[in-house]
Amino acid sequence: MSSIYNKAIVLAALKHLIGERNTSVIDTYVHDSYIQHSPMVKDGKAGLLEALEQLKQYPAPASAKSPVVRTIADGKYVMLHMDVAFMGKNVAVVDLYRLENGKLAEHWDATQENAVTEGAAEIRDLHLTASNKAIIAQYFRQPDKALLQPGYQSHSPLPSQDVEVHRIIGEGNFVMVQSSTAAAVYYDIFRLENSLLAEHWQVTQVIPATIPHNNGMI
Repeated sequence: MSSIYNKAIVLAALKHLIGERNTSVIDTYVHDSYIQHSPMVKDGKAGLLEALEQLKQYPAPASAKSPVVRTIADGKYVMLHMDVAFMGKNVAVVDLYRLENGKLAEHWDATQENAVTEGAAEIRDLHLTASNKAIIAQYFRQPDKALLQPGYQSHSPLPSQDVEVHRIIGEGNFVMVQSSTAAAVYYDIFRLENSLLAEHWQVTQVIPATIPHNNGMI
């Protein structure tokens, strides 16, 4: 499946399953072998269905505005960077999905209250995807101010260099790095211009002492 198709599947699943609380379409969007890494949800399709049923206790958002601020699709991976208002709180969320045969097959996430999500979101320069991913990989190995554009804007500090990088996905001028330490997971999102880092966001979550499955947050 193409990245464009996978992005459309994830956005449709978000709309119907989360936005509309429509659990009847779970088989349409979720793979039978669904793997869960969220620290708040039990494993598998059954665990997701249980969480969605609990979500029905809360009214669907009155606003038609989508919480999705930016989306990156790279092959079988799709990332959503969202600004979610829930129970009187503003929470920045990163959801990362792996798709298989057109369905959601694996899910990771992190949430952080009051983290910045505002900023540019337009995907451009698709021909630079591979080179931009390489630039970010290099920057994570050894941060170098020479890779920063004049006026570079970071909304969060980078994690320390002792993180383990797990995945780097990119689409055009946007690149996301999933990394972790023993204590926390990090999702760093970069916007590049002219092969230089122009803007940076981060969502960080401490790994809870207990989670409802054996898959870990990574």
